[in-house]
Amino acid sequence: MTVLTSMRRALPGPANFGSDAVLEFYGGLVTGMPVDDVLSRLGADYHPQVLYDLDRLLREYAIAENRVHEAKALRVGPRDSLTSARNLLEFEQRFDRMLGYPEQLRPIFKAIVEPLADKSRTSLGFALGDALTVADVYFDVQCERLRRVQQEFQVVLDQIPPRADHATVVQYAAAHAAGMATFGAAPLEDDLASLLAQRTSIPRDQLEALLGSLSTALGSQPELDSLHAANTLRRRPIVTVPGGRHLWAVPGDFIHCALDWAAEACQQGPQLLEAFDKRRQDTCEELTCEVLSQVFGADNVHASVTYPWDGQRPDIDVLVALPGATVIVEAKGGRLTDPARRGAPDRIRKKAAELVDKALDQNARTIEYLRSGASNFQQNRKKWHGTINRTHIVSVIVTLERVDPFASVLPDSGKRAGVPDEGTWFVNLADVLMIADILRHPAEFHAYAATRARINKAGGPRIFVEADALGAWCEHRIAPTTPRPGELILLDTTSSLMNDYYAYSANNRPERPTAGVPGEVLRALDEIQLADPDSWHDLASAALAVPPSRWRPVEKAINQMSGHRVSRRGRKLSRRASSGLAVSDRLIVTVQADDLDPPAPRVHLALDQG
Repeated sequence: MTVLTSMRRALPGPANFGSDAVLEFYGGLVTGMPVDDVLSRLGADYHPQVLYDLDRLLREYAIAENRVHEAKALRVGPRDSLTSARNLLEFEQRFDRMLGYPEQLRPIFKAIVEPLADKSRTSLGFALGDALTVADVYFDVQCERLRRVQQEFQVVLDQIPPRADHATVVQYAAAHAAGMATFGAAPLEDDLASLLAQRTSIPRDQLEALLGSLSTALGSQPELDSLHAANTLRRRPIVTVPGGRHLWAVPGDFIHCALDWAAEACQQGPQLLEAFDKRRQDTCEELTCEVLSQVFGADNVHASVTYPWDGQRPDIDVLVALPGATVIVEAKGGRLTDPARRGAPDRIRKKAAELVDKALDQNARTIEYLRSGASNFQQNRKKWHGTINRTHIVSVIVTLERVDPFASVLPDSGKRAGVPDEGTWFVNLADVLMIADILRHPAEFHAYAATRARINKAGGPRIFVEADALGAWCEHRIAPTTPRPGELILLDTTSSLMNDYYAYSANNRPERPTAGVPGEVLRALDEIQLADPDSWHDLASAALAVPPSRWRPVEKAINQMSGHRVSRRGRKLSRRASSGLAVSDRLIVTVQADDLDPPAPRVHLALDQG
């Protein structure tokens, strides 16, 4: 079933949504069966049609459970933001297992656990980071097995008659997929520890302890009865069979549960758990600061700048101080507990207070201090003399834990004292790393962050997946929309742009998505930042609000003036561009060639004063 599902991953994202969770549920049901019943079926022959029947039954069950959940949510209604967050959390508990793209999840996991290697070996008998190492190694073993099976079963597809009708082609394809799933599936390993020891430098005793921490025993979950219920297999994905045998069906997906597994493993030692939670907070702050430094420049990004308030010195976790704008970031590394994930009202209220309300209060207080004109700042207990733009400030909350329902509705626990007037962007750390990888220019990142903050302030469109919002913004821009009373406005699109880039097949990665703004325009904004910082914010906001398609005349004029694409029509466009092109109702772009050889077009930006 795992192989069959993985073959469907070539389909668009929505077609596969929930399939991982449903398979995890099926695995949990198997670990809840009587042990003897399972053992008696090992090695039994079955008709390939059983795979498709089981797939259908699992889908039907998932749809039925979702309808029950939807009916309950409709009966209760959206009483308040906490109720909306609870409904979304319960939906995620049932169907969502993707915490982001591995390209961003891996550095986060390593940054947290690698400094704890010695402590975890002492307390647990293995290093936490070795779990990802063995998952990667065993995934490679599985991929090699699947490649061999794929080569052997190619003969099935080769036998399709040249002029076969649709029904015949479907029959052959189904037989091919069933064969691949049957013979390419992960086997029951008699000695998984030895196999991993041969391919890693991890001592066998540590591997055995690690495998024990990653394993769920047959017969251990007889109470599991729904997708919403706690399933040990979610964090301990290896099924242990009597006799020391192991079945690890999906090692390639371990990164999505790695931090939850590590937190559970650390509970064996209170001091280790305390150190783990501290590393979570430190990592959330450190990686946020690091990645924003890559975008805005290290000289403009500062960690832990403090200021006086009510006899104390609260700190700004990350401060981006550009001449033309400011970004303040409150980083939260706290964990969301299992009861909160399953929608327990009291736990949701507590976590909303911790991750949302407290952070909003902190950012609102910081903005109030900045706009007061005071400047008693310190960093590392020394006076900090940086220049801060006190007019244009973007409020951001970065959480290490992915809590998309909180990002969507910003639930109010009743404990917030203040909120930033211009909204706040609530975003997961993995998404920050993704966005910084795509929007690498200060004007791009700032404009997107400000837009997301204003969307949350306006209440629409409601965004459930940050990658979708980023993709839509890159392709055609998105803007805040205020819904009417009782109205819900959704961003109802998935982003093939981001999925194609980050979930690419081997050796076939597409070009990196961009905001679609000509490089000459971004360079013009850099010059404005230095020469006229008071104008930078409005010009950058206007430029980044222009959809990519509206930049085409500017790009053509630039190419004409630089001699790349010369044509009669291009010369006419160049003459127009030298006098100014209105790319939006706010922004006029002028393109002029200098006297260099070859000529280097220069771009000038101005707001339309009409």
